[in-house]
Amino acid sequence: MRFLFCILSLLVALNLFGKEINVTYPNCPFNLQLIVMRKKGLLEKEFVKDGIKIKFHDIMNGPKQIKAAATGKVDICGSINTTSIIIAAGQNIKLHIVRAVCNSTGTLALMTTNPNIKSVNDLQGKKVACPSKCSLHQLLLEALVKNNMTIKDINYIPLSLPETYKAMFADKVDAAVLNAVETLKAKKLGARVLTTGTGLIRAKLVVAVTESFGKNHPDWAKRYIKVQDEAMAFIKNHKHEALKIAAKDLGISYQDAEWLYNNTKLINSLSPEDIATLKDDIDFLYQQKLTPRKLNILSKDAIIDRYLEKIVKEQISPSAVSYN
Repeated sequence: MRFLFCILSLLVALNLFGKEINVTYPNCPFNLQLIVMRKKGLLEKEFVKDGIKIKFHDIMNGPKQIKAAATGKVDICGSINTTSIIIAAGQNIKLHIVRAVCNSTGTLALMTTNPNIKSVNDLQGKKVACPSKCSLHQLLLEALVKNNMTIKDINYIPLSLPETYKAMFADKVDAAVLNAVETLKAKKLGARVLTTGTGLIRAKLVVAVTESFGKNHPDWAKRYIKVQDEAMAFIKNHKHEALKIAAKDLGISYQDAEWLYNNTKLINSLSPEDIATLKDDIDFLYQQKLTPRKLNILSKDAIIDRYLEKIVKEQISPSAVSYN
C-alpha cells in the first residue's frame, strides 16, 4: 500500500494526471487581456475548484513559444503572432488557434539611430537587426520588398528583441525592427522611425493550443476562452485599473501604457480582413522561402481556400473567427 501511495504521489508530481495547464506569458507587445488574467488570478479562480494548477511561462517570442509547445513544455500559447504559426505549420508543427488577442501593427517599427540613414533605401549593405520567424521579421521583409530590395541587399542579423534594441544603441547595427515597449524607449532616446507596420503588415496575435491539448481537453480550452472574455470585460469596464496593472507589469509609465493601448487593437476574434491578410501572409512567407511549400488554392470560387484549409477549417475554432 505504501508503495502504491508513493507511485501515485510521483504521478501527480509529474503531472501525468493532466492536472496542470501550462501557459506562455509574453506580456509584450501589449497583450492586455493576458496581463489582466495573470495579475488578477482569473485563470486560477476558474480552475481551482477542479484542482487544476495554472503555471505561467515567461516566454516572449513566437519561435520559442512554438518550440515549447512542440516539446510539450506548454499547452497554451497565451499570445503568439500568426506569422510564427504559419512558419511552424510549414515544419509540420500544428497549433490550433482558439481565440484572437490583438492587432499590434501600430506598435511595430523599423528604426535607426544612424544620422546618415534617411529611408529604407539607405539600408543597402547596412546591418539590420531583427527577431526571426515572427511578425517583426515579416515587417522587415515587406519593407524591403516595397523598396525593391530583398534580404540579400542588407546584412541581416537575427537577434532577440532585447538584443536587437541593445545592438542599435550600442552602434553595432545601423537599424532595428522593434515593437511596443522597445519602440517607445527607442523614440525617447532619439531613434527615428523609417517605417511602421501600417500599410505593410497586419500583425495578428492569437491564443493557440497544442494539438494534444485541444484533443484531450477541449473543455479546458473553452474555459480559457471564457476567462479571456472576462478579462476583456474587465478592461472595458475598468480601463484605468487595467492600464495601471499593465504599466507596473511592463515597468513603464501609465502614459506609455495608454499609448500602447491606443495603438493596439484588442480583439476577441479574427475579422474577415484578418483572415484575408492571413492568406496574403501565407503567400508572402512562401515567396520569401520561410515556408517550404505553398498551400494551393482549392478552387477560385471556394469560400475557404486551401490556403486556409488546415489553418481555418482545422486549426481555428469558430469562436476565434468573426464572420460579420
